[in-house]
Amino acid sequence: MKPSLQSIREMLHLSGPDTAPNGDVWRPVFEQNDQRQLSVPSRSLCAVTDIGNNRKNNEDAYSFSLDCKLWVVADGMGGHAAGEVASALTVETIVETMESAAEAALSVRDRLMAAFTRAQLSVLTHGLQDSECRGMGSTAVAGFVDGDILHICYVGDARAYHWSEGRLRLITNDHSWVWQQLVTSGILTPEKARFHPQRGKLMQAIGSSDGIRPEHTAVTLKPEDRILLCTDGLWEALSDLDIHAIVAGEGSLLELAIALVDRANAEGSKDNVTAMLYQHSS
Repeated sequence: MKPSLQSIREMLHLSGPDTAPNGDVWRPVFEQNDQRQLSVPSRSLCAVTDIGNNRKNNEDAYSFSLDCKLWVVADGMGGHAAGEVASALTVETIVETMESAAEAALSVRDRLMAAFTRAQLSVLTHGLQDSECRGMGSTAVAGFVDGDILHICYVGDARAYHWSEGRLRLITNDHSWVWQQLVTSGILTPEKARFHPQRGKLMQAIGSSDGIRPEHTAVTLKPEDRILLCTDGLWEALSDLDIHAIVAGEGSLLELAIALVDRANAEGSKDNVTAMLYQHSS
């Protein structure tokens, strides 16, 4: 079992019921079975992770802060259960660091960088100490909402998309050989890169002995804007048009997140699939 499950349960329990202006009472939701785990800690945030079509265990993980301003998605890799350990360590370390009083004086960007650096040390150290976890690693993407500014920090090929005023935009750049060498140079379009046989060859991963160089970006959010964080099990299976059609759709955030995961599985995703959706309010 992933170490993050208990902390997620505690978050959901502590957040308690929420009463909307119209008097409707809303409560957080947490559900898990052998196939799928989902969390709805607030009206504005939800996450779904699914084992997918071909995997025996789920090496994706997600977590979020108690106030739901910070959210993290990770995709682990490694033999045995090492990938599962790497992703769980990654999301937990990032959340714990961001919530640490010791980092409170730093800017949001610097706090995120410190959190990713600490996650790198945690995963690398664990891999060196446990022979079954040696060489494990994880991708990660984190979002932090500071007023109307969204900060995104990431390593690897977990992605963040921004939907605003009817337009979906990818706001991360994959740290993969295909993206860095072929897409950024214009040799391949992002759509064609989805099918390249070396699309999974990463140039950065948390836990790598070569170290990491996290990227940071920030965007201004408008009311009703939506943010999607996801793993490659989703974006490799779905085109940006497919993702846009669902993210822009009607229904609750949970219904949309489930639709993304179900559609990725239906399109033959060969990996675990995780989607985390956030909707901004003024």
